[in-house]
Amino acid sequence: MLACRVSSGATSMSLKPAILESLAHAPRAVFLDDAPEADPRMYRFLQGIYHSPDNCLIVTARSRESLGYLRRLLWDPREEIALQPLKRAEAAGLFEAAVAAYKLDELDLDGFRRQVLHSARGNPGQIVTMCRLAARPEYRQGRHVKFPPLRMDALPAFIG
Repeated sequence: MLACRVSSGATSMSLKPAILESLAHAPRAVFLDDAPEADPRMYRFLQGIYHSPDNCLIVTARSRESLGYLRRLLWDPREEIALQPLKRAEAAGLFEAAVAAYKLDELDLDGFRRQVLHSARGNPGQIVTMCRLAARPEYRQGRHVKFPPLRMDALPAFIG
């Protein structure tokens, strides 16, 4: 965990230098999951992390094109790892781990498991997102997960 001293209500103008200073004193691996199309400001900030000694920047994205300005920073295809969808057993294992992480054990999971694994088609982000949403009361009716609205709310993050 990265600890920075900033006042409450701090703006990104004060937070970014604090993060960079903290990383200079205690290098870390910085993981940006499902990077949005980055603008020039995000590029400059992440460039500082990328080029700082002993830090590591790991970025996931649906495609190189979806990185926006980060393509300038992450330009070398030799540093790219293309991930394939999870196999059925791997997806099922991730589902069970997400059920435990989001404390979904009290739900009727048989139908929900089948729906999640079928609709996610091995996409780990979708599996975790649907389980995370299932923890919210608006997607539950007793022990049952209301899958259609949950799926509709989870899907936009993965289209693009």
